[in-house]
Amino acid sequence: MDPYLGEKVKKFKRVRIPKERPIHICGSDGGLLAYGVALNEPELMKTLFESIKALPMPRHYKIKGKKRSEYLTCHWTVWAKYNLTPFISKELLDDFEVGEEFFEKNKEVFRRMSGILGQCAPGVFQRFQTYPLPKGLRRLCGAWLGCAINNGGNNPNQTNVHRDASEAQYGYSGLISCGDYVGGGLILWELEIILDTEPGDVVIFQDAVISHSNEEAEGNRSSVVCFTQENVYSYWNRQYNMTLRRKERKRKRGERVVKGGIVKHS
Repeated sequence: MDPYLGEKVKKFKRVRIPKERPIHICGSDGGLLAYGVALNEPELMKTLFESIKALPMPRHYKIKGKKRSEYLTCHWTVWAKYNLTPFISKELLDDFEVGEEFFEKNKEVFRRMSGILGQCAPGVFQRFQTYPLPKGLRRLCGAWLGCAINNGGNNPNQTNVHRDASEAQYGYSGLISCGDYVGGGLILWELEIILDTEPGDVVIFQDAVISHSNEEAEGNRSSVVCFTQENVYSYWNRQYNMTLRRKERKRKRGERVVKGGIVKHS
């Protein structure tokens, strides 16, 4: 973690996501950095939480004899990790039938989250769905290609500060948490903001450029992060001449993320 970020922990502003209206967090240029809204669908959240708890323990794959991660997280997605052509992640292939059942049970959650993405970032929503995938592959989470499922978000290892640098640099990921818990706020480090999320809150944000982590939660908390990987953008560029915004904008990654995000309520 950047030492500068660690020194700023005491200056965070806590922001609650209201039940009745969304919040916008913008950069100094007015661009949207994060968008929070309460889904207000307890039955959907109950189904999502029960579905996550029924999943097998995440597999810890090894690279050169070492575990790739200690997190209780599985990546069920279509992506192009270390490859030129998109494919189904090994974690999903290993539990394919279970994964298909999970996506079917929670398709309404992903549809609602995709609708929220369409409201706050219509251009990204459209780009996520414009270009086709290789035969036999599909978008698993509404507009997004897949998700990371965090089964046990109270593990201190899951509060590490990070950026999801492999995800679409000029896109947005979607986070939703569920369970019976208090705490677990989403820390947006450069913005010096902590979003106090409750079960069923959705956060659409640029996790590739904003350093983030979670506070520890009391109780039982799980979450799902829907995403589309940047390497899939590169595939669409090669196959269908999709314009890559990272090539249009020569400024370095993260320039839009400025100190102190501006919070607006709708």
